[in-house]
Parts: sequence; C-alpha cells; structure tokens
Amino acid sequence: MLFVFSFFVGMLFTKVYGLLLFIFLLILFTLKQAYSLVSLDKWLNRPSQHTVPIGDSLWEPTFSKLYKFHKNTIKMKKDLGLALDQFILGAQALPDGVLSLDHSNHILWANKKIQHMLGIRLPDDLNKPITYIFRDTKLLDLIEANDNNKSISIIIDDNKYQINLIEFGIENKLLICRNINNEERSETNRKRFISDVSHELKTPLTVIMGNSELMLNADIEKKQQKFLLQGTLEQTQRMNTLITDLISLSSIDSTKNIQRNNKVIIEDLKDQILNNLSSLKKKKGISFDFNLDSKKNILGSSSEIYSALENLASNAFRYTDKGSISINWFVLKGQGILSVTDTGIGISKEHLEKITDRFYRVDADRSRNSGGTGLGLAIVKNIMDHHNGSIDIKSDMNKGSTFWLVFPKERII
Repeated sequence: MLFVFSFFVGMLFTKVYGLLLFIFLLILFTLKQAYSLVSLDKWLNRPSQHTVPIGDSLWEPTFSKLYKFHKNTIKMKKDLGLALDQFILGAQALPDGVLSLDHSNHILWANKKIQHMLGIRLPDDLNKPITYIFRDTKLLDLIEANDNNKSISIIIDDNKYQINLIEFGIENKLLICRNINNEERSETNRKRFISDVSHELKTPLTVIMGNSELMLNADIEKKQQKFLLQGTLEQTQRMNTLITDLISLSSIDSTKNIQRNNKVIIEDLKDQILNNLSSLKKKKGISFDFNLDSKKNILGSSSEIYSALENLASNAFRYTDKGSISINWFVLKGQGILSVTDTGIGISKEHLEKITDRFYRVDADRSRNSGGTGLGLAIVKNIMDHHNGSIDIKSDMNKGSTFWLVFPKERII
C-alpha cells in the first residue's frame, strides 16, 4: 500500500516539476523574443550600421533583411541627393528662369534667374501661390489655360520676358521665363540690315540695268557708249566694295570665339599702312605719317587690326582735302592706343553716337561718290569688340577728327 502511494506521489511530483520547467522555459523564450523585439524597435527608431541587433536563428534572417534594406535605402537617398544637387546646379546654370509649382500652383522651388526676373524671394515665398507673389492677369490666364503650347509676353522694368508653362509629374508644373530683349533686338537689326543691304544694292543695280538696256536697245555713239560703260564700271566697283565689306563683317562675326592672341608687331603694321596708302597720299597731296611712341606690341589678329587701321586711315583721306593725316601708337596707363588724326571736314556731335552703326552715313552723297559703303566704322567697332577694346572719337566741324583704338592692358606686350 505504501509502495502504491509512493508511486502516485512520485508521478505527481514529476508532472508538476515538468510543468514548472516548461513554464520556466516558456518565460525565458518569451523574454528573449521580447528583448529581440525591443532591440529591433530601438534600432528602427535610430538605425545604424554599428547598432544592428543580434538575434537567434529565428530572428537573424529578419534582422539581416532589415539591415540590407536599410543599407540600400541609405544608398538610394545618397544617390537621390546627388541627383537632386546636380539638377539644382544644372537649373541654376540655365540661361532661362525656371520655377516649379505644385498642383495648387504653389512655389516649390525657383532658380536664381527667375527670382531676379519676377522678384521672388526664397525661402520666404516657398509654398505661396505664384499668382499671389506675381500678380499678372496674363499669367493667371496661362495657368488656367493648362496648355503647354501657349506662352505669354510680359514687360518688367523695361525687360521683355516670354513665359511658358509645362506640366510634369503628377499635376506639377514648370514655369520657364526667358528674356527676349536681345532676340527682338537681333531680329530688328536683322530686318534693318536686310533692308539696308537691299537699298544699297538697288541703286547700282538700277544704273547697271539702265545703262545695259540703253546700249542694247539704242544706236548710240562711241562717246556716249563709253560714258555709259564708265558709269556701269563705277557701279560694279561700288557693288564689289560693298560685298567685300559685307564679307569682312560676316567673317569677323563668324570667328568671334577664336582666340586672338598672336603677336602683332606695330613696326610691321606701320610699313604696311604707309606702303598701301602711298597712292592716296600722292593723289591728295596731303602730309601722312605714322609715329611710334612705344616699342610695345599687341596680342591679337594682325589682319583684323590692320583692317581697322586701314579703314580709319582711308576714311581720313576720303574726308580730308588739305592739311595732314597722322597715325600714332603709344601706351597710356598700360593701355595700348592707335590714334588716327586728320584735319578734314569733321563730324557734328549729333552723328557721333551712331557713326559706327552699319550703313550710317553723315553725308550719304559724299560717301557714295567717294566710294564709301557705310560699313567701314562698323567693321572697326566689331574688330575692337572682339579684341576686348573700344573705339573713341573726338571731332570738331571744319577742324578735323581723331579716332582712338584702345586695347586693354592684357593685350599689350
């Protein structure tokens, strides 16, 4: 009997012990999982490569995947940040103003160009409606039209801007603003240039055609025929001179990006000018000299500087009937200066500002009769612009004129 009792007590004790052991182990397992969860929560709040939680075989795959995901996210953020920086740098470098708007037309971002153009101030104006910052009914109409092909023109402080609106992303928009002052000025100059060239060519062509028709359709004496041929030749020469000057202008413009850094020896320039204009000196009977007050030379294009000087000297002969013409080379305050002085008819003050414009003539009849095309001083100005220099003029009526070609310090050697 005692044996049976002892057996049942032993069995009961074993079951209780086993149950307690099971409960104890379950508590340990639960605590371990809770610890892993707490570690994971802490890491998720402040993820770091150095604080990755270490788990058992149950949690290790999860921790590993989360760490890889975190690492990839960091890389993606870094790549996205670099791409965004590149986009901002590119947008800042654009010649046009660029502004980003959200679906409610609130400002998300703007480059410096458009901030200056439209008076936008960042970060103060971020997330504000563009129509609140820039009040213009045409802009409001453009936004409401929601048409990528539509644009408007507005004038702000004497500057004319063209504005386009382009949709991108999900209901976002890019507002692009371009200063079209130079474009309109170029178009105006182009139209005027074509008109002027047409006008300049029309007169000689009319004379040539008229003379040719007379010689073909009428019986004329040799004396009259010679007179007509002489007139035709003169007009042909005039057209040839005009076309040559036009080619010179075009050549200078087309090579504006070429560096002009060759050594131009002034002594050689002097010899060329004196030799090539000696016939004009004899024809006019005018004193003509070239004085060198400096041994310095110029960095530039020899042919272009010669062309500029030859144009000024030829003009001096054209408008000087008596007296003298002198060319001087000197250096003043580091700048190199070539001056051409004559004792000719002079230029009145109202013409001085426009005299370097293409086809501008003070005395059109005298200029044409003496072989001038109205392009000489325009060529000179273009050459000086491409040498970072300037042309200055002083003139007194019936006393003469002086033209200065001023070269900057960095071109004097």
